[in-house]
Amino acid sequence: MKTKLSRSFTLVILLTLALTGCHTTRSTRSMTDTPATFTRKQRNALLTPLAQYPTDVQAVTAKTSISFNYEGYSATVKGRLRMRRDEGVQMSITALGLMEIACIEFTPQGAYIIDRVNKRYVVFDYSSGWMNLAGINFNTIQSLFWNRIFIPGEKEVWRKTGSFTMTDNGASYLVEPSRQRTLKCQFHTDADCKELQQTKLNLKQYAATWEYGRFETTDDYTYPTTHDVSVSGSSRSIGANINLSNISTLDTGWDSTTDLSRYKEVDVDQLMSILKMLK
Repeated sequence: MKTKLSRSFTLVILLTLALTGCHTTRSTRSMTDTPATFTRKQRNALLTPLAQYPTDVQAVTAKTSISFNYEGYSATVKGRLRMRRDEGVQMSITALGLMEIACIEFTPQGAYIIDRVNKRYVVFDYSSGWMNLAGINFNTIQSLFWNRIFIPGEKEVWRKTGSFTMTDNGASYLVEPSRQRTLKCQFHTDADCKELQQTKLNLKQYAATWEYGRFETTDDYTYPTTHDVSVSGSSRSIGANINLSNISTLDTGWDSTTDLSRYKEVDVDQLMSILKMLK
C-alpha cells in the first residue's frame, strides 16, 4: 500500500504541478521574528484579492512549453493550457506542435491523465484514499493554477479570510491556514501583498514548491507566465517547468471535459508508457 501511495502521489504531483520557473531565490526573515499584528479588517483587505477569482474573467488559455525531469527521464514538449473557472483545467501535450497526444485534465469530479493516441486514461478520485484525507480536491488544484491561496478541502475561501494567519517578513508576507490538515500549506506573497509568488505544500514525507514569476497583463488580467515546480520525497525528486505565451481570456470555444466513452480506463502502473511517447 505504501509503495502504491508513493507512486500515485508522485505521478499526480508530476502531472498536476506542471508549471514553470523563474528559479528565483527570495529572502525572508526568520519565522521567529516578531510578526506584525493585523486586525480582521486589515487581514481581509490584504487577503481577499489573493483568494477571490476575478469576476470578469471566466477562462484563460495559453500556449505552453513544458520541461520536466523524473527519475532520470527528461523531456521538453509543447502544448496548451486551458482553464475555465469552476469547470476544468486542461494541460495538453502535442507532437510536432500539431497533434495532441496526451492531456492532463482536472474537473470537479476527478483528475484524468488521457492518452489520446491509444484511447486510454487514468483517473484519480478526490473523494477516496489519501487525496480525500489530505483535502485535495478540484478547488485545491484550480487555486494552484489560478495563482490563489486556498484551504485544503474548502471552497470560496475569500469568504473565510479570517481562517488564515499572516506574518510580515519584510520582503514578503507569509500566509497560512489557521487549522492545518494532513496537507500543510504555506503561501508567500510579494512585499505589498499584491501577488502570490510561492506556494509550499507538505504531505507526510513529501514536499512540493510552486513558484510563480514574470507576471504579465493581458486583456486587463494579470497572470504569471512562468512557474517553477519541484517535488521531493521517498528518495525521489521531480522538477517541472512551463513557459506560457499567447495568454488570452477571450478564447472560450472549447469543452471543459473530454468525452471518455470511447476511451479505456487503465491502472496507474501503465501511466509511464504515456510519458515514454514523449521521447
